[in-house]
Amino acid sequence: MHHKLNEVNLKNHRIMQNQNYQTPPMYQEPGARHSGMHTLNWLFLQSVFTLVLSGVLALVSAGINSLAFSRHCDKLLLRSDYDMVAGSMMYCFALYTLTVFSIMLIEIAFRKKVNYVQYGLIGCALCLFYLLLLAMTEFIDFWLAYTIVSLMTIGLIGIYMKGLTGCLRAVCMTVGILVAEYIVIAVLVEIGALALLIGSLLLFVIIAVAMYITIRMKVVNGELTFK
Repeated sequence: MHHKLNEVNLKNHRIMQNQNYQTPPMYQEPGARHSGMHTLNWLFLQSVFTLVLSGVLALVSAGINSLAFSRHCDKLLLRSDYDMVAGSMMYCFALYTLTVFSIMLIEIAFRKKVNYVQYGLIGCALCLFYLLLLAMTEFIDFWLAYTIVSLMTIGLIGIYMKGLTGCLRAVCMTVGILVAEYIVIAVLVEIGALALLIGSLLLFVIIAVAMYITIRMKVVNGELTFK
């Protein structure tokens, strides 16, 4: 009888232990993403942030343009070089906006996360391009300076994106977009009088591409993705 009571008590004790036992949380790898990262609200906030950031950087670029004019007045910059530096700055807002929006789309496509500070640093690198271009143009040919500074900027942002995403495809897409942007700006600066026509046609193409991208963008379980 005493032996049976001990068995009953032991069973009750085990039942109580099982009831009090809490299943440990599932292991989550470092850097694992939570759902709901890329939502419509996120897209709206990112779009507003992109426009504000691009506007601020455009104002900084305007200051660099004023500096270029003062350097020209001080005979430190040739008139032809100043015209080309100023011409390249005309498209700074488009450069900033397109680059940041492109990184946003890459962020969605590859399920990565780039925070506001990191976007700001990328924007600063794009803005610094113009200051470096101005500084180098005072000593070497404009197109040589443009090539060197473009490669420096593209390389810096490409390496930074590799560190942020760890994805080679995302890096290649970012570098490809930057190369295309700087080539287009160079062409627009070179053609001069036809810049308005070519630029307008390019904007039309960009809008068409944006429409195609938004067609492919779907909301699945509250999360933006490409189908």
